[in-house]
Amino acid sequence: MAKEWWQYEGGESIPNSAYVPWYEREPEEKTDDDYSAVRSGVVGFVEAATGAGDELDATVRLLVGEADNWTDAIGQSRAKLEAFEEDNPLLSGAVDITGLAAGLFIPGASLAKLSQAATKGARVAQGAALGAAEGAAYGFLGGEDEGRLTGAAMGAGLGAGLGGVAGRFLTRSADEIEQPLKRAVEREDATVNIGGDEGFNNVTKATSGVGDLDGNSLQRKVTRVEDEAPASIHEDPKSDSNIIGNLVLGTREWIDKNVGTRAGRLAEDSEIMVRQELNDIDVKFDEGLFATAREMFEKDKQFKSLFTRMSESIDEDNRVTFGLARRLAKTKEQKDVIDFLELEIKALQGYDFVRFDRKLTDYFPTQNIGKRSGTATPEDYINPIDALKDLAKDISAARAVARRHNLSMDKFEDEATDIIALKKTGKPMSRMNFVINKIRNETREQAARQKDITDPSAIADNYAEGLRSILISSKVGGDAVGATVKRAISAALLANPINAILNLVEGVTSPIYQNGLIPVLQTVPKAIIATFNKELGSIDPKWLSNKQLGLDRQYTGELQAATKQTIEDGAELVKFAKLPQFIANSVDKVGEFAYNVSGVRTVNRMGQEILTNSSIRQGINLAKKGDEKSLEKLRNHSGMRGLSESEFNKTVDALKKEDLTDGWVINFAGASLNKWQPVSASTMPKAYNDNPNFRVMYSMLSYMNRQMNNIRTEVGLNLKKAQEKGLNTKEGAEAARAAMLNSAKYVGLFGVVAGVWDDGRKTLDFTNDKYLEDVLTPEGFASATMNQLASNITSGVVNIRAEEYGGQPVSITPAPLSATTRTLSAVPKLFEGDVDPLLRSLQTYTPGVATVDRIIRMTPVLQEQLGRERLLTDD
Repeated sequence: MAKEWWQYEGGESIPNSAYVPWYEREPEEKTDDDYSAVRSGVVGFVEAATGAGDELDATVRLLVGEADNWTDAIGQSRAKLEAFEEDNPLLSGAVDITGLAAGLFIPGASLAKLSQAATKGARVAQGAALGAAEGAAYGFLGGEDEGRLTGAAMGAGLGAGLGGVAGRFLTRSADEIEQPLKRAVEREDATVNIGGDEGFNNVTKATSGVGDLDGNSLQRKVTRVEDEAPASIHEDPKSDSNIIGNLVLGTREWIDKNVGTRAGRLAEDSEIMVRQELNDIDVKFDEGLFATAREMFEKDKQFKSLFTRMSESIDEDNRVTFGLARRLAKTKEQKDVIDFLELEIKALQGYDFVRFDRKLTDYFPTQNIGKRSGTATPEDYINPIDALKDLAKDISAARAVARRHNLSMDKFEDEATDIIALKKTGKPMSRMNFVINKIRNETREQAARQKDITDPSAIADNYAEGLRSILISSKVGGDAVGATVKRAISAALLANPINAILNLVEGVTSPIYQNGLIPVLQTVPKAIIATFNKELGSIDPKWLSNKQLGLDRQYTGELQAATKQTIEDGAELVKFAKLPQFIANSVDKVGEFAYNVSGVRTVNRMGQEILTNSSIRQGINLAKKGDEKSLEKLRNHSGMRGLSESEFNKTVDALKKEDLTDGWVINFAGASLNKWQPVSASTMPKAYNDNPNFRVMYSMLSYMNRQMNNIRTEVGLNLKKAQEKGLNTKEGAEAARAAMLNSAKYVGLFGVVAGVWDDGRKTLDFTNDKYLEDVLTPEGFASATMNQLASNITSGVVNIRAEEYGGQPVSITPAPLSATTRTLSAVPKLFEGDVDPLLRSLQTYTPGVATVDRIIRMTPVLQEQLGRERLLTDD
């Protein structure tokens, strides 16, 4: 008799009598391997944090009917947790570490309740008792069966010791809690209080840099002034920032540490304001009659010579005036240019705080790059329009810095004229340097009035050093060869669609971390429009574009050192001694094209504008609510850090009006962006700014360096504050909670989300042995997260999976040097007839070519048409 379909299972026939219909079958018991990764991860986390993870899971199993008795329930829980840990060692290790870290805050919460009135010995005893109780509970819950009592005893002993130590070092008495010092009251009609409400940090003179790493370094060593007796000393000053601080800390963070938070904000705002001024000047001089005049001077050397002889260095008989220039003009167009430039230079002189000798009826700035006098020809001078632009930048930038410090330059006109115009010092001084010196003097005077400051001059020197690093040294380009190689290799490696996809995640992680989900969602619709219309900011008054922040010319999304635009002494142009200028310019043009065509520039701009505009939206939301809780949250926003109370109120008022052209709102947005993006000199380490040729060491590491600085400020400094203030104080407890919350947010957004996104986009490159199904697993999540965090915590030095790509897990060799070494090592093989190594190097490290190569690697159709997987090689 034929068998029915149900008489077969798994291909084996069974007797009819042995068959049980599916609706009568008992559910199969799940094996240990059949676990939920999410559930097991939660159990592991709670187990590591409290020791009760398996017990709680067993309780759930009993309640929902997954087990008939406690023995089966606890057995199932432990078996599945063991299977999860065996299958996912990286993930389970990360969960355990996170759980242990979270568990540390449990005794911390108990310590917060210790009385400030108790003596040190009493707090130690109370801490030991709490630790013993919690340790015993942890040991009992973490143990199994007959081992629980032993675990409880061991936990009690260890907990008592740790609790006593915590009571000694993590709590404070009322007498030990630092009372805030009385600071100088901010004076709206005088110089801004540089120390702010918190005052200056009592520190020594910081190390000025990492040494003279190259001949082009423009770092200044300011002589300390010892003509003032130090204030009464309350405590020893803190140690200065050493070489590591110069190499790693962003210059804003360097000033925060070596001067004070308020000073760091003033320096950051100064740079934002200077950048806007310089960008506006660039735009103005690139169009209209300025552009026409520049072209005339390039074509007509005789016409150019008229404007190179309007200088105080030329004797009166040979000096040219505007009237004489008009008489010598050949065409009406030239006369129109002369009239226009006369009005411009006189307007600029009226804005200047340096008053030139009134006997000079006419003046026009010159820059002699030929280094010849007497026999100088028009070719020895730069284009007069560029000389005028540099003067305008020097004046406007110095004015902006003075304005942010509320420093009236009118009272310094005579002194500035003597030092700058007449050059009594024997060496020209830029207006920026003059302003910084005045700010230094004011800083020293204010620091001397603060009771706990040991050495006011040291703090003033530190602030001047920081300002010069941000506003002067960072604007000077390095050696032409090194700078060109750095920018070429960076463009080759970064300007590709794969990197554009990676940068998309920055439009989510930083804004959500800083502003929350709602402001980001409110920003997204306009962000989509702004992606396709970079001029949206000039059309929509409710959108702030990068152009309005002076960032639209940074095509790489990373701080660029300008070789032609400097506000340093004399504003002298850097000449290319080792490489023709047209080669360097060509590299920039090709790089800019590659960044544009690959989408990297657009994606970078989009991410930056989402961050700034979501910050503004969050600010508007909180400002309009106006309640105490909302304003306190707004006060703690990164865009508000370092503002005085009156400045905070002005910013709040501007946010309420939704006036995005207001300077306070722009500075708020700029500071919010600087927190996460390396777009300003204040975000880069001081060593980067002060040593142009050393900047190559930071190639492609600036984003990770910014992340490291944020981990330090968001987590590290909060933990430090919790220890210093004491967990049994309001400030200490709040700092501990902030550290814990920030840690969780950071791991989730910059670890999990960014890490998985990074690994996911690598699967699009078919030369990588990566598959999306491997990424989207528990172990894939853990691996991606740990790799991302390791890189960020170490400023990009550590890459735990570098060996997968032929690299080293720990490397301080920047990409440009690695690329140069690889290319040079391929040259000898040419003599052996092997051209492939050189071709591989060229298609990897040549701007434009590398972009095309990446596109081919991502596109199987192109590979099929070319008959190869790469642009120049077969593999």
